[in-house]
Amino acid sequence: MSYTLAAAGGAPGIAFGRAVRFVHATPAAADPPGEPPDAALARFAAAQAAAAARLRALADRQRAAGLADEAGIFEAHALLAEDEALTDQVSGLVRDEGHPLGAALDAAIAQMRAALEALDDAYLRERAADITAVGQELRRALYGAGPSLADVPHGAIIVAPDLTPAETAELPPHVAGFATAYGGPTGHTAILARARGLPAVVGLGEAALAIPDGAELIVDGGVCLIVEPTADEQAAYRQRAAEQQAARERRAALRTQPGRLKDGRTVALWANIGHPDEARAALDHGAEGIGLFRTEFLFLDRRAPPDEEEQYRAYCAVLEALAGRTVVVRTIDIGGDKPVPYLQQPPEANPFLGVRALRLCMRRPDLFATQMRALLRAARHGDLWIMLPMVATPDDLQWGREQLRTAAAALAAAGVEHRPDPPLGIMIETPAAAVTADLLARDAAFFSIGSNDLTQYAMAADRGQAELAARYPHNAPAVFRLVARAAEAARAAGIPIGICGELATDPDAAVALAGLGLDELSMAPASIPLVKERLAATTEADAQAAARRALG
Repeated sequence: MSYTLAAAGGAPGIAFGRAVRFVHATPAAADPPGEPPDAALARFAAAQAAAAARLRALADRQRAAGLADEAGIFEAHALLAEDEALTDQVSGLVRDEGHPLGAALDAAIAQMRAALEALDDAYLRERAADITAVGQELRRALYGAGPSLADVPHGAIIVAPDLTPAETAELPPHVAGFATAYGGPTGHTAILARARGLPAVVGLGEAALAIPDGAELIVDGGVCLIVEPTADEQAAYRQRAAEQQAARERRAALRTQPGRLKDGRTVALWANIGHPDEARAALDHGAEGIGLFRTEFLFLDRRAPPDEEEQYRAYCAVLEALAGRTVVVRTIDIGGDKPVPYLQQPPEANPFLGVRALRLCMRRPDLFATQMRALLRAARHGDLWIMLPMVATPDDLQWGREQLRTAAAALAAAGVEHRPDPPLGIMIETPAAAVTADLLARDAAFFSIGSNDLTQYAMAADRGQAELAARYPHNAPAVFRLVARAAEAARAAGIPIGICGELATDPDAAVALAGLGLDELSMAPASIPLVKERLAATTEADAQAAARRALG
């Protein structure tokens, strides 16, 4: 009998196959009886090193596949496996309370998980699964691996309580998809499935655990799981799968064409990237430039900031890959949701409204000066633009420009080759910047709408909370009116304006943004083909009508 289980999220795509149940079988903790604490902790240190090495190897595999953001998941897990707080907690339980090593590790992981699960923030609560995953990697290093997914039959759909990020990354290519009882759309398991293009459903609930081995399944990625589908359901989903494949092939044919409306006006389609390795994937999806090169990867998950030479090489790598196309580099955007331990920032009651991004650079001008020197040196090798985040006043922009001049003067005095005057623009991501865009346009070379934070600040809604994000969406009239105001100021000043937030990935919103007169839309590379196709089917008049509707 056919029935359907609704999902909390997952990865898009349709998959057909038979269920293969997978349940973690954690090896028993075989600690030597009466083991001295020093010997136990020496074993733990070795297990930490082994687990971290395995996780970093997984990170290298993701990066080699052009999945730099996904590589960061495993790099963060590797750091967590060797985290001093975890080491101290396990050590205390072994030395002071006499716990066997396995029990001490389990207790430490449980305490760390419980601390995250008690938080109000839904996104951070989902990070508790990462703690569990790291604990499983440490147990694997101590006591051996559990069952393997490598031998599942071709075309299988894995059904499990949950999968760790490592298990998801290691799923063999012949697996059709997977379904889990637990997990959510922002969990790393779902993120990795989307990066791999593997149809998946997560958060099905405990009913998924009753699905028997061999049951016939259809995964409607991110939406639902159909168990023992009827002939009519099979036929309908086969038709949908064929239509999706035809659409992918149709969009692939547009890859070399520029973004433009049906009646000819160009709307450049650029890509957002978070690591130099992603530049090639951006071009493969038809990107005409890079509208947002996030530089945080250089500063996160490490114990000291990067030096000038490391940054210079990273910026040059992207410019070389883009071969003359524009690359917009955002200066350091850390703080808020991206704390950096080595900066020793004092706790803030509301870090999103505190010292983050450009404000942090004002507190630590040494960091900014090093980055600016590296950018000016790299600017000789391509069309590099510099973009300042979290600008709220003309004084913020003026400070950034003065730092650029100072860095250029220092390089000139030292006889170092550089370009002293690359375009310096700003992100419009504060309501203050949007409503005073006419003042900022006097000294900015370009604008780029950071719609994620602009929505958060305009709607007073934490974008990490799914409930609030649904109630106060990024396509609200209030957000579009702020975008329209910035676009009007840019046109009056004769400077280009684009967008680099999630709003651009929504085809309906992309049409409205084109109707507001934006020159460029920057987005995740995988979104470019769909948006390009949608714009090519839209006239200028239709785009302007969509803009009027979006403004309410």
